[in-house]
Amino acid sequence: MELTFIDELLAEAEVAEAEHRIELDKLRADQLLQTIGVVEEKMEEVNRLVENEIKIIEFFRSSELGKLERKRSWLAWNLEQYIRSTNEKTIRLPHGSMKVRNTREKTVVSDMEKFLLVAGKNGWLRHIPESYEPDLQAIQQHIKRTGEIPLGVSLIAGENKFSYEVWRGGEGSGEIETSAS
Repeated sequence: MELTFIDELLAEAEVAEAEHRIELDKLRADQLLQTIGVVEEKMEEVNRLVENEIKIIEFFRSSELGKLERKRSWLAWNLEQYIRSTNEKTIRLPHGSMKVRNTREKTVVSDMEKFLLVAGKNGWLRHIPESYEPDLQAIQQHIKRTGEIPLGVSLIAGENKFSYEVWRGGEGSGEIETSAS
C-alpha cells in the first residue's frame, strides 16, 4: 500500500509524539496544520456516519415500539371488553389481574361570576389571604347532600376505568406492570 504525503506526516508525528518532540520550522508547521485539517475532516466524517446510524436506529426503535404498542393496546382492549362482559370488578389470574373501578365525580366552577353570587352565603369559599377560591370539597358535599348543583358549577361524572397488572416472574415476585385506560 502506497503512503500519501498526509499519511507519512501522520506516521512521523506519531513517532515524534512517542519521543515527545517534533522539530518545527514554518514549512513543517504548515504541513502539520494541513494534517490537523485532514484529521478533523475524518473526525467530522465519523460523527456524520454515527449520527446517520443513530437516526436509522431511532427510526427502527420507534417503528418497532409503535407496532408493539398497537398490539398491547389491542390486547388490553380485548381484556377490558371481557371483564366488562362479566360484570365483575376484579378478576385475578395466574399471570395478572384486571379491574374495573369507578372514579370520583369532579366538581368544576365553570362560571365564577354566577358562582360568587351564592358561594359566600353558603360557605363555599376558602379564604386565602388577599383572595378567595372555591372550596370544591364543600361544594361536592352540598351536591351529595341536596342534589342541587349551585349556579356557575358543573359536575363531571366519574368515569368507569379499566386497569390491569401483569406479574412477571410468577405471582408475588418479580415486576408488576400496571396500566389503566
